[in-house]
Amino acid sequence: MRSRTAKWRFRVNSRLRRQTYRRVLEEASIWERWRNLSGGIVLDYGCGTGWFGQRLLERGFRVLGLEVQREFLQEARSRADGDRALLVLYAGGTIPLKKESVDLILAVGVVRSLMDRGPLDWAVEEWRRCLRSHGRLLLIETDNAALRRKITVEGIREALTRQDFRVLAWHPIRKTSWWGLGLVKAGLLPFALYGRMAGWELRRRREERVHPKCKMAYMGEFLKS
Repeated sequence: MRSRTAKWRFRVNSRLRRQTYRRVLEEASIWERWRNLSGGIVLDYGCGTGWFGQRLLERGFRVLGLEVQREFLQEARSRADGDRALLVLYAGGTIPLKKESVDLILAVGVVRSLMDRGPLDWAVEEWRRCLRSHGRLLLIETDNAALRRKITVEGIREALTRQDFRVLAWHPIRKTSWWGLGLVKAGLLPFALYGRMAGWELRRRREERVHPKCKMAYMGEFLKS
């Protein structure tokens, strides 16, 4: 029973994250800013189940996905259609790519696991090595207690700027109110209503008043100088 409950909560959390990330990407006009880059090669670093990669394929990009968990990779492969996606099981460490071989890097929710190998600088160096000149990095990371035990969101920005990444955008994300999340997880609110609530929260995200129980994340877009 506990196993089934854990799987259900994982599916709920995954769907909530996807809805929130979709909204913030649209509000930040990421797709519009990347329109002239369509057709380029994207490294989906830690591609998970492939949701972001699918959005990129739909917009004409070629996607190389790296994932350390085999079951996630299998689901990502089931999503990817055509010959513009290559999804690879990744052991961690050095990225198996040549220098300056990708136009964009997408890294969603990977920082905490990267910190298990030591300071974040090694990963930033690898991202910089793989990116072409003036390539872009889009990083989305949840700011929670588990992450803060290893690094703060300010520390993430500093690690990138130390390697001469220039900040193009930095958006705090409020994943709707804590009580709203609880009601959705309990099955008392439909996902459709959650999406509307998330929209209200995102429109207010620039306010400094944030309840300590609000789910927070940050989206950063960086340019390789």
